[in-house]
Amino acid sequence: MSEPLWLIPLFFFAIAMGFFLGRREGKRRQRRRMASLSQEYVAGLNFLLNEEPDKAVEALLSSLEVSPQTLETHLSMARLFRKRGEFDRATLIHSHLLESGDLPRPTQEQIQLELAEDYFAGGLFDRAEEVLLEMLDQDCEQREQVTRQLMKLYEQERDWPNAIAMGERLIKGDAKIAPILAQYCCEEAEGQVARGELGPARRTLRRALGFDKECVRASVDLGRLEMREQSWEAAIAAFRRIWDQDRDFFDEYLDDLRQCYEQLEQEEDFIRVLADYSAEDPSTARVLLLSGQLKERYGDREAAKFIAEYMQANPSVRGLDRLIDMNLQVADQSEAREQLELLKQLTQRLMSDRTIYQCRRCGFTTPLLQWRCPSCRRWGTIKPRSEGDAKS
Repeated sequence: MSEPLWLIPLFFFAIAMGFFLGRREGKRRQRRRMASLSQEYVAGLNFLLNEEPDKAVEALLSSLEVSPQTLETHLSMARLFRKRGEFDRATLIHSHLLESGDLPRPTQEQIQLELAEDYFAGGLFDRAEEVLLEMLDQDCEQREQVTRQLMKLYEQERDWPNAIAMGERLIKGDAKIAPILAQYCCEEAEGQVARGELGPARRTLRRALGFDKECVRASVDLGRLEMREQSWEAAIAAFRRIWDQDRDFFDEYLDDLRQCYEQLEQEEDFIRVLADYSAEDPSTARVLLLSGQLKERYGDREAAKFIAEYMQANPSVRGLDRLIDMNLQVADQSEAREQLELLKQLTQRLMSDRTIYQCRRCGFTTPLLQWRCPSCRRWGTIKPRSEGDAKS
């Protein structure tokens, strides 16, 4: 019994040596794997730098196992490809991530959103919609973000009913969506009018005002729809609503308003409305219309006097141009007429060079009113330049 006792320390020594040697060999194998991985990864980067993206993707996918530790590397590479417009390669990486590994559900949803963005950026709207709708069906955790992506996608496709439907899912948590939905309604109403669906168009425009009571575009479109239907009083109500919504737009539609009153043979009411608005908040456009009425009733000199008095307090190029016109008609001396005609040429040049619409967000300027800024892509940010901007 005593002879085997000396073997006990030797037994433990052998176990320790085996563990040590095994661990060292394991580390060697790990270093070899890491070296191989490092070489393949560096090779992938070299392929990318040498403009060989297909080989770069192949090297990346073969060198890096999908795991939480390598996920960001895959995503960064895919975003790089998408930024460069190489959407098919970005799609390949994201699809590989979804097919490989055992990633947590939030991570899988993040990858699905990235994949939908690949399809969207590449113009494959049907594929993007398929991915996003599948996420909604699965009751995903990132439901709000998926809904916003779908809203953006339907907007891009000009599928206004579905864009509105997606927006309505978000409006309770984000009131800023409401003015955008009003613009969507106006876009849908334009299509309905073009198809001759005037009743549905009227309801859609009223729905727009339900989303955003300050939507000038809805009032304008509704006013012109009522004019088309010869519903003059309803048209007047729509155009006069603009005064309370945004006065900067009101003068843009004075001619429409004037036509409505003329159709009802209520020119006196129009003059009274115009005078009330001008007294509350004067503008050159309204004063020029009033001066036209004065000209018809009292002649050129009285009208010119009226404009001159207004111009002393509110100088503008348009007002000066009208004042010159009226004085040209009553000027007797040839020298005076010659000077007025030179001034007339100057004011015409100033007005023709002037851009009158500007985006409040990015400063983009345009000679035509657009309801969505072509530069910053914001809805409802372009407005007529204020009276002060047009002064000289």
